Amino acid sequence: MLEINNQDRGSGKTTKIIEFMEDDELALCLVPYYEIKRSLFPKELQKRVIAARSFKNVFDELQGRRYTKLYIDELLYSNFFIAELFYNFGRRSDISIIVYGTEIGK
Repeated sequence: MLEINNQDRGSGKTTKIIEFMEDDELALCLVPYYEIKRSLFPKELQKRVIAARSFKNVFDELQGRRYTKLYIDELLYSNFFIAELFYNFGRRSDISIIVYGTEIGK
């Protein structure tokens, strides 16, 4: 499953992801920059937050991990990148890819 949530800046997208991750130990989060991981996510969740910009980096980080949901925090990734993630991971019926972000220009 692929779900995209386009919301305004400052609407609590990251806070929602943190709450979802606290409730689901099999949820991971993908962010585009390490600084987002370090500054916005609680220390106890940071081991489940992946900071990566390329599909290969994401693929390498996900190797050997057990997860059922992959949250993407921010729409800084290209549509092609999100489609590639969904094609390679989300087509498995047991994995959901859920994007929270703000469309550029909003």
